[in-house]
Amino acid sequence: MDRKTIHRSHWQSQLIEVVDEGNTRSLYFGGHVLQSSMYLSAPQKLALSYTRFMASPLLIDDAPERILVVGVGAGSLVRFFHHHFPDALIDGIDYSTEVIDLARSHFHLPADSNVAIHCCGGFEFLSQREDEYNYDLILIDAFDTSGMSMEIYAGEFFDLCLDHLAFSGILCLNLWSGDHSRMEDVAMEIGIRFDSTLELPVPQRGNVICLAGREDVLSAIIDLDSAELDFLQDRFDLNFREMVRVCRKNNLNMFQRISRFFS
Repeated sequence: MDRKTIHRSHWQSQLIEVVDEGNTRSLYFGGHVLQSSMYLSAPQKLALSYTRFMASPLLIDDAPERILVVGVGAGSLVRFFHHHFPDALIDGIDYSTEVIDLARSHFHLPADSNVAIHCCGGFEFLSQREDEYNYDLILIDAFDTSGMSMEIYAGEFFDLCLDHLAFSGILCLNLWSGDHSRMEDVAMEIGIRFDSTLELPVPQRGNVICLAGREDVLSAIIDLDSAELDFLQDRFDLNFREMVRVCRKNNLNMFQRISRFFS
């Protein structure tokens, strides 16, 4: 398959490249770190498995009206949610002007009055936010050259998320298992603040998607029946059955799994 670099630039001494390979366009940092991918024939689809797992909150709330994306990158999550919920109000945060410009010029970042892209840090945005409404869904995918952003994956920022999350809202985070100690610390900080949490390790990837909320996020997912899953899979073109299997395997102990089998 032909590989063609269609853009190359630097931001804060870091190489940024946009590469086309067949039907896939990708954003790379540092020459080899894959940040995002997009299908040229279907930009609204989620091309990377971890981003598909970040859509798992739709198993709990399939009609979010207010969404915050911390770490826009090339815009995969913004495109997906805007496509399926064009009337939803979406705030996207990214601290890199270069990445935001590339998302607009090369990755079909939506230009719509319901989508507001802010070039700033996530902590800065939420700490200064004065809007009356809270978010139904907050998605965090904020990485820098050292891994999970120290400012974002931290207790003080999770406090802000809780303050700006609707009562039944969901916080969804992309964690990196390659830094196991840090991931455990982040999971602990989330568990201290939220009544219910669960983890979804993405198969054959180092990503672990964490969901957190005030209400029981685990039961909301594992209690879905077959007809509901089929409906959601067809509606969003996602393999939700796989996500539910991963959820049960990693968040229920053996006794709970056996009990549910006979219930």
